[in-house]
Amino acid sequence: MASGTANRNPLSSPEPALPRSLFTVLIEYVRPMEEVEKVVASHRSYLEGIFRSGALLASGPLVPRTGGILWLRAGSREEVERIVREDPYSISGVATFRILEFEPKKLVPGLH
Repeated sequence: MASGTANRNPLSSPEPALPRSLFTVLIEYVRPMEEVEKVVASHRSYLEGIFRSGALLASGPLVPRTGGILWLRAGSREEVERIVREDPYSISGVATFRILEFEPKKLVPGLH
């Protein structure tokens, strides 16, 4: 067998190409929870539109609830920066955002 094919099932279809970049956005609340709570509904509504577009793969609050995480697939960092800028948490100033870009080398099927 040729090098690199020993663990591959010859009957399976080729793996789809991995997305170029994925982004993890760390959200940190910087205002009291009472202020954050006033914006939660609009933040979640905003994220719903991004989820429907296929860019948002996963999201949710941290435990303990000091912020949250967005997991995005986007064409560029600039696209993620726009998403963050337009987020109600950002507009209202209740949270800060840290964007981490990574190049996936392994990804579960269905996330390609």
